[in-house]
Amino acid sequence: MMKRTPALILLACLACASSPGPGTIEPGTRQVTSWAVVHEGPEVVAALGFFQANRSIGDEWLVVAVELTASSGSGRAVVKRNDIAAVTPDGRRLPLVSQEEFRENYGAVRIAVDRALRSLPILGRYDRSEFPCERWFLADPFGGFAYDEVPINTFQLCSGPLVFRVSGGIQPGRWRLIIELEESRVDIPFELEAEP
Repeated sequence: MMKRTPALILLACLACASSPGPGTIEPGTRQVTSWAVVHEGPEVVAALGFFQANRSIGDEWLVVAVELTASSGSGRAVVKRNDIAAVTPDGRRLPLVSQEEFRENYGAVRIAVDRALRSLPILGRYDRSEFPCERWFLADPFGGFAYDEVPINTFQLCSGPLVFRVSGGIQPGRWRLIIELEESRVDIPFELEAEP
């Protein structure tokens, strides 16, 4: 029995060292505030504000605020609407709502969108000097245009809301925002917690 004890201890240590802990963040991603995460990838720097999402546990609409710019030295990237998704804690992949669905349900999401956008700027707080861009994936019914593709460069900071319909309601747990790019993937984990 004495010979097995060191082997069991070693096995337990290896299991703990290789398992991602509850606060583990993906490579290139850092939590900058309690409700904001920044991802620096090879093509894109993305910031995610999720304070409003955390206040919406049980709601049908997940609303987050996002900023995008190109990574230094990467040149230009294009982010496409169809390549954006949210992944639920149980692994379901939710597509970004269409512009038509966003406008049809604007009355239901307007307050959440306004509250979510109050968390911006995120990147601007950390020595970024880009100009705002005028393109985004969703536009309210009272003005502006929605785009299926948003070109990203190092001179501009594109930002706005991302809205996902969550059948069954938003649940607490580890969510992820996914953006598929031509040569890489933005994968931003964020934790939604039920209020006590």
